[in-house]
Amino acid sequence: MTTIGLAGSGELASFVARQLAKSHTVRVLDTNNGSLHCDGAERVDNASDLAKGADLVVICIDSDEVREALLRSPDWLKAGSAKNRVLIDMSQGDPDDTTSLAKDLSELGITFVDAPLHTENVEEAPEATAIFFGGSESVLQSVRSVLEAVCPKVIHCGDAGCGHAMRLVVAAIAACNRLITYECAAMGARNGLTIADMAVVLNKSSGYNSASARVLPALAANRQTANVTLGSWANDLRKASAVGMRYGAPMLIATMARSTLDAASNRLGESVSVDRLARIWELDSGLPAPGAG
Repeated sequence: MTTIGLAGSGELASFVARQLAKSHTVRVLDTNNGSLHCDGAERVDNASDLAKGADLVVICIDSDEVREALLRSPDWLKAGSAKNRVLIDMSQGDPDDTTSLAKDLSELGITFVDAPLHTENVEEAPEATAIFFGGSESVLQSVRSVLEAVCPKVIHCGDAGCGHAMRLVVAAIAACNRLITYECAAMGARNGLTIADMAVVLNKSSGYNSASARVLPALAANRQTANVTLGSWANDLRKASAVGMRYGAPMLIATMARSTLDAASNRLGESVSVDRLARIWELDSGLPAPGAG
C-alpha cells in the first residue's frame, strides 16, 4: 500500500484526501487551519513530517500564495525517504509557473508534475470530471493508479505545465457555455418556451453544449449541478485571460465572461455555487425562480 503525503486546503483537497484514503495510507497537512477534512488520514503539523516516509507527495492548495511559498521552499521534500521523489501538483496553477518550477525542482532531484482535477462538483466525481496530467509518460505510468483512485479519467496532456493549461481551456469553455445557455434560456422563457422543451431541442441540434446537456435539464427539475463557487470560476478565467495575453492569443470572450462572473459575485457573493448564476437572468428578465408560485 502506497503512503501518500497530501498538503492541501479547501473542499477539493478534502475530496482528493477522501478518495485516496480508500485505498492508500494518507497523511495530511492542512495549509489553511480547519479547511482540510479527511477522517481516514493521519494529520501532521509541518511539511517535513509530511514528507517523511511518504512514497509520494501531493499538493492541492486553493491559495496561490500558499502554494507558491511551499513550492519555492522545497527543502522539506528532502526529508522524504523515497529514492525517486515525485511531487504531484493537483492545485489550480499557472502553466508557465509550473514549467519553471519543474525545471528548478529537477535540479534538486525532484520530479514535479501537474495533475489538476477539473470538476464542477467537489463532493463526487461526475462523468465530466477529469485529471489533466502534465509530465513524462513514464512518470504518469508510475503514478497512474494513485491518480485513478481520485478520478478514473486521467488524460496525458504533454510536458509539465500542460495539465494546468488544459484545465484552464476546459474551465473557460465550461464557464462560457453556462453563461450563454442561461442567457438564451432566459430569452426563450420570456417568449413562452419551457426550460424542459428548450433542453430537448438544444440537445438534439447544433445548439448542444455541455451546459445544455447537464444544466438545463437540472434547471427544469430544480436540481443542483455544481458546488464550485463563482469566485473560483472568476479566478480561473482571470488566469486563462492572463495566459492568453502572455502568448498573444486574445481571450476576448473569456474576458467578457470573467467580467460577468465578477459582477455576479458582487451581487450574489463569491462563495455561492455557479448554479446560482441562473438567478441573475431570472431577476434581470423578470422571470420567477424555479418552484416559485
